[in-house]
Amino acid sequence: MKKMKTVKIIILICIGLNSALTAQQLPYMSQLGDAKTYWNPAATALGTNMNLDVFVRQQWLGFKGAPTTGFINYQYPFVDSRMSTGGSLLFDKTGPVSKIGLQLNYAYKVMDALGDDSQLSLGITAGGQSYSYNTTNAVVNQTDDPSLGKSGSSGFFPSVGAGFYYISDNRQYRADNTFFLGFSYLQAYEANVLINNLNQKRYAHMVLDFGTRLYSTSGYFEPSFTLNYVKPDLINLQVGAKYEMRDRFWAGLGYSSVSDLNLQGGIIFSDFGNRDANLRVGVLANIGITSAIQYFGPGFEFFMRYEFDMD
Repeated sequence: MKKMKTVKIIILICIGLNSALTAQQLPYMSQLGDAKTYWNPAATALGTNMNLDVFVRQQWLGFKGAPTTGFINYQYPFVDSRMSTGGSLLFDKTGPVSKIGLQLNYAYKVMDALGDDSQLSLGITAGGQSYSYNTTNAVVNQTDDPSLGKSGSSGFFPSVGAGFYYISDNRQYRADNTFFLGFSYLQAYEANVLINNLNQKRYAHMVLDFGTRLYSTSGYFEPSFTLNYVKPDLINLQVGAKYEMRDRFWAGLGYSSVSDLNLQGGIIFSDFGNRDANLRVGVLANIGITSAIQYFGPGFEFFMRYEFDMD
């Protein structure tokens, strides 16, 4: 039996732009630092800001069926109670497979945990995704391939996770340099995802994120490292650095071990409608730098955050 020609697309279902075909199911991580709440529930409303985020990623422009990912996220800090909550509506589409989900986060903050003005957050997340497979979007050279089935199918699969996030000084734009470290264990409930005759095992994701902020009088420079380990053996390392000028802009450069180079930048609109509110609008462009993935084409990300200081 001939194999499906496009299962370039079906392969994408399984890898999410990563380097192994049997492990990663969560979307490829962004190096936009403000998007880290999706990967670590303990990073929910870290400070005293209420945040409303919109994020969209389009990978591999020009490649039919390439992954499209996005979320709308709301984070609210209960300042006096030292905790925060958040919720996200998520979508992810790769060829004939679509995922729509809801994620709810809760974080408890331990102040001055390991020094003055430090903060240790402990977070949990729970939710689920509805997987659907639409055979009309599959591109094949053998239309009677039994793996396609005769109609679309769908199913709902729960997901739970937890994490911690530590920052040595939770005040923004201070003269003292800060260090941050986060770890999360996601998709802890492992289950098979059955789509027609295709069976995809969901694996746990472990994400380690750390870096430092080196402050100057006008802003800060932030080098960071993110390691994504997907059971049983997939590792993806991201290295990045950005500079942010206070209430003006940010710009950064990053590299991923999947041979992906990216450039990001954004504008900060301070006192946006209110002296305690800001609007952050940023973009990220990436491209493969090895022959194995160059032909897929570049990708881009868009991020917007409205933040309001509740303190």
